[in-house]
Amino acid sequence: MCPIIQTEADSLISLVDNKGKITAKEAAKILGMNERRVEEWADFLEKQGILNLKLNFFNLKLISKK
Repeated sequence: MCPIIQTEADSLISLVDNKGKITAKEAAKILGMNERRVEEWADFLEKQGILNLKLNFFNLKLISKK
């Protein structure tokens, strides 16, 4: 049986889908990633139509499309 490989992007998608919406700062803390890295992945995933982003003052919110 082959092991399942999960990328940082996969982990972020799973987290956002489970939470419904989460800030980039919270996601970075949970995933043990740099906040800037989360923002970069989130931007890429939004462009691919996988999740939505919303900027409120100083918080970037990641929102599930489910």
